[in-house]
Amino acid sequence: MSIQGHFIASTKGRIFVSQFGNSKRDVAVLCLPSIVEELNLSRAVLAKQCQAFAQHGLDSFILDYFGTGDSEGEFEESSFNSWFGDVVSVGEWLQSLGYQKLIVLGVRVGALLLGVNQQKLHAQLPILGQIFWKPITSGKVFASQLIRIKQANQMMSNHSEKVNWRNEILAGNDTEIAGYVITKNFIEEIEAAVISAAIEWQSPVNWLELATQKITPATRKFVEASDVITVHTVHTPAFWQVPEVFDLPELSALGVTITHKLLVEYKWIGE
Repeated sequence: MSIQGHFIASTKGRIFVSQFGNSKRDVAVLCLPSIVEELNLSRAVLAKQCQAFAQHGLDSFILDYFGTGDSEGEFEESSFNSWFGDVVSVGEWLQSLGYQKLIVLGVRVGALLLGVNQQKLHAQLPILGQIFWKPITSGKVFASQLIRIKQANQMMSNHSEKVNWRNEILAGNDTEIAGYVITKNFIEEIEAAVISAAIEWQSPVNWLELATQKITPATRKFVEASDVITVHTVHTPAFWQVPEVFDLPELSALGVTITHKLLVEYKWIGE
């Protein structure tokens, strides 16, 4: 299997893209990972998914946002809103390589980025369909989870002083959390990012509920409000939170099945 790396020019600097497969078919999968520690913990599972796509003749690409992964820049120099520009830059680069349609796969914050930019995404890129892995629908919830990591680390360090870290950051005091410098701008942007159940999805959505055997009430609101969402439950470990390497062939197989169905439905391949 062909695996390559590329640096692509984007708005703030060069961003790194991993490529799996080189079949040069008309459709490619563009994967948007989560961020901070979730990015590191889920990377191996996402790479396995991309290898599965490639083994079935579908080239796939994983984008590292500016300031994350192997891309240029530091995390504190990046911003949630600017990462959408990275998505567009890579999408346009893929079109220049000859891919006519894209299937986007968003992991956690990656899905949030796709959801809040739904209209712009489809206006600027030829999106055939979307796959979400345990999507975050409220950036405020994600920010709270991040700040709780700081609070837990402080307690484990036996610091008696109680600090409201959210207020501390919003006051302009950049704060290191799990190895990343979190800024006021980052908290403000991600807290403002919300996907409403009333959103008008612009292409079919395959919504994967992971680490559960049933659809949560919050997800059910989205499914009941739209006729383009197909929800799947996959009882995986919460691999984006656990520092172990997982091999999840059932998850990879589902991704292949979903993309194959999309390609057949839109007549990019035969039955």
